[in-house]
Amino acid sequence: MPISKSNNVTLKDVAKRVGVSAMTVSRALSGKKHLVNADTIKKCRDAAHELGYVPNLMARSLRGEQLRTIVMMAEHISAHHYLAELVDTVSRSIEERQYGVISCQSIASFRQALRNFKLAGAIVIAPPEQLYEQMDGDRTGRRNEPQDPTVVIHSAVRQCAFNEVSPDIEGLAYTAARHLIELGHRQLAFLGGPRQDDEPLWFGLRRAGSEKALAEAGMNADHLRHQPCPETQLAPAALQQLLGRSPETTGIICINDEVAIATIAGADKMGLGVPKDLSVVGCNDITLAQFYRPAMTTLAIDIRSMVETALNLLFDDIRQSHRHNSAEVVRIALPANLIVRESTGQPRQN
Repeated sequence: MPISKSNNVTLKDVAKRVGVSAMTVSRALSGKKHLVNADTIKKCRDAAHELGYVPNLMARSLRGEQLRTIVMMAEHISAHHYLAELVDTVSRSIEERQYGVISCQSIASFRQALRNFKLAGAIVIAPPEQLYEQMDGDRTGRRNEPQDPTVVIHSAVRQCAFNEVSPDIEGLAYTAARHLIELGHRQLAFLGGPRQDDEPLWFGLRRAGSEKALAEAGMNADHLRHQPCPETQLAPAALQQLLGRSPETTGIICINDEVAIATIAGADKMGLGVPKDLSVVGCNDITLAQFYRPAMTTLAIDIRSMVETALNLLFDDIRQSHRHNSAEVVRIALPANLIVRESTGQPRQN
């Protein structure tokens, strides 16, 4: 009689199904290829999946076992589509490599997982600046103690603690600003992101890219403004604040497509047309961007390439057991592609 799937399935149940010892199953599920042959490993994993066996991570950690599990931290996953897709792609890619995933949505739970379990490695997605401080460093991640294999995906600030694969933040800001400047815009703004008091370094890379484009066109930093907007629903109010402070602004770069869409809606309520009165550039090229009206000019990021590159770095470290503290941190910046649609155009001539 087959064993029904339940949380009560044990190693002994899996061992009985395969016809081996519980110790062999434990070694097989832990990926100890030097102790168990590949055929037995596959049979044990298949049986565990069929029976619904869920390993007791706490018990295995207490025994000092290295878990085939990666802890992943990403805050505010529901905040926008790009982050949700990024987390989903990371999770699926880890599972394709026959590893489990522990998902954390706060720095506190992330640190607790690192303390409680002997994990294979860690992935940190779009971390706030505070993470680098709370991981015993400063806001750029300078630290001296050894660390478990860790990779950061999409860091908004330059950091020197962990291997990292991110979009070229400075480059995408440069590309967006240059596009607006080539259309004839001379007064630009970046709308989105945390308040400076909360994350003082956050705007640095975006400012550098935008100012580079301005400088190439013979303009200085006075032609750029930053309007913080930590949540999508605040974008219409943020736009009002921006234009109340700088009514000459005609070209707006938004942190993501959701904020760009909310900004366009806010402009409409103010009696402003896009792109007639304002040009708006989004970021991430979410599916809705091409169907919204006006269709969104945006920057497309190759999420799959970014994730696979990051996981290759992480699993290289895992295979080498632990990266020595003296090893040079690897940082890879991937370019974004500008997709020009209907939300940008030449500025209105007064």
